[in-house]
Order: sequence, then structure tokens, then C-alpha cells
Amino acid sequence: MSLGLKPHMNTITVNMIGMKKFTCKEMGGPCEEVHEGATAMEIAKQNFAHVMAATDKAHEQMREQMTKPGRGPSKEEWWAWFNKEWDKKNDEA
Repeated sequence: MSLGLKPHMNTITVNMIGMKKFTCKEMGGPCEEVHEGATAMEIAKQNFAHVMAATDKAHEQMREQMTKPGRGPSKEEWWAWFNKEWDKKNDEA
């Protein structure tokens, strides 16, 4: 039985409902790098990796806040803030 699909037409459909986008700047950083995900944790992990990989002076303060106690909000304080921001943000898809 043929479904009439051509090999070059194979695609993967991803459910984009609930996807949100945040820039590094919206998360307290200095740049416009965009992070996109379906959960706050997904976006937070992307931002953490981005900030840790950045070697410029602009991201230095944020790196220190993320890695050195007492240099910024605690993890709990940051998560409370970011979850409020997550809830306010409209779905991007």
C-alpha cells in the first residue's frame, strides 16, 4: 500500500505550542543572544551554557554571579524571579 509520499518529503513535525524565547539580556545578561524552549529549565540551561562559553568582558559579571556565592541573587531568588518572567511571557510560536 502506497501513501503517496516521496522520499524527499519526509519531515519531522515538532509541537511548538508553549515555546518561549528569552534573550540573554532579558535574563540579566548583556547581549541579544536568543534562547528558546518549552520549559524555563530548558532556557535557563541554554543561557548558563551561553554565559559560561562567552569569554568577553560583557558577560564576566554574569559569570561571576552564576559561579561565586554572594556575587548576585541566590539560585532560589533567581528562579523565583525567572519563573515570574516565564509566566508573564507570551508563547512565541
